[in-house]
Amino acid sequence: MTTKVKAAAYRLIGGSKTVYSADYEEKISLFNNFKKQIEKLIGLTVTLVTDNLATEMKQKISKDIDDSGINKFEKVGQALYKYSSEIEDDSSAVVLKRAKETFDSAGQKHRTFRTNMLEKVQKPMKEWIETNAKHLNKELKSVNNRRDELDCAINKLRKKPDDPELQAIKESAENTFQEELEKTDKLLDDEIKESVRQISNFITTERQFLMGRMSLSLVRSEK
Repeated sequence: MTTKVKAAAYRLIGGSKTVYSADYEEKISLFNNFKKQIEKLIGLTVTLVTDNLATEMKQKISKDIDDSGINKFEKVGQALYKYSSEIEDDSSAVVLKRAKETFDSAGQKHRTFRTNMLEKVQKPMKEWIETNAKHLNKELKSVNNRRDELDCAINKLRKKPDDPELQAIKESAENTFQEELEKTDKLLDDEIKESVRQISNFITTERQFLMGRMSLSLVRSEK
């Protein structure tokens, strides 16, 4: 019978159950919520930087995704420029050529945004999920295991309160549990701050792109 099962069995019959502080439980809840949000943002990043499904597949198999082809804005600009060379109305041709410049600018902004989102936002978020968050989850499980060991030691000592060996085991288990708990509590603080920074970075980068598109729209309307 594992320590986890033994601890659960003791608790079912009214045995010792070490309770975490409300503050510690709240930190775990915050960490898990932020982790879920970051996982969602990783998926959302793909949606934001992808023109369509065909382009996404092309990006996946291309070695150089930045030069894998023109994006949807540049395609419009290219079509307008081609049409401007075919019409006889010079004034209309000039307007279309100017429109191409606008769409080319939008295309470049999209490329920059795409690179920033993938390299400076999505990549760090993935690394955080695969390293920091995974490590913290292991530490949280370790704390739970140390708690089970402590509760088992307490319950055994209750049956033989004068047994010096059981007293020593209980004291050792308690010290180990406290050390693990303090270390993990500090780690929770650090990773909650880091997850907030990751989410903030996503929001800031997306906002900068949207503001750039708004500015571009204003310039276009003035023309």
